[in-house]
Amino acid sequence: MARKLLTDAESALVKRFDIDLFIIHPTLDPSRIEEALGLTAEVVHRVGDRRKTPNGRLLEGTYRDTRWRHKRRFETAGQHFAQRIIELLGDIEAHRGFFHELRTAGGSACVILQLLGDGYLGDTLSQEALKRLADLQLDFGIECYIEPQSD
Repeated sequence: MARKLLTDAESALVKRFDIDLFIIHPTLDPSRIEEALGLTAEVVHRVGDRRKTPNGRLLEGTYRDTRWRHKRRFETAGQHFAQRIIELLGDIEAHRGFFHELRTAGGSACVILQLLGDGYLGDTLSQEALKRLADLQLDFGIECYIEPQSD
């Protein structure tokens, strides 16, 4: 898909948001998550690994659970984001059994909408989309930044 170049006036109106799939599990290896879903993670912490900062500096202690976060970044001159959540659901619904097994084994999964502080975004997530989230046993989270976030 070709990306449209924006004029200066249009780029001043562009707002960014992320739609993330965030999984936490007490023992699961992150490679098993990627294999099961066919998605890659931007952030991965494996249970038992040494803790470190995002820049790689080692910290004291080890991770007490596995955390795996797949991220999708979007830009819009409009205000809507719900369709992008629905697209993610479409990409993962075939893996319903994995999400149910994950929850049964003490894990959790959440779709997170990150509003990155670039301006007004607003939309409605339909009852049908909410039912799809519930059927996958996914929670829904919102992270909102007051100040614009750098790339």
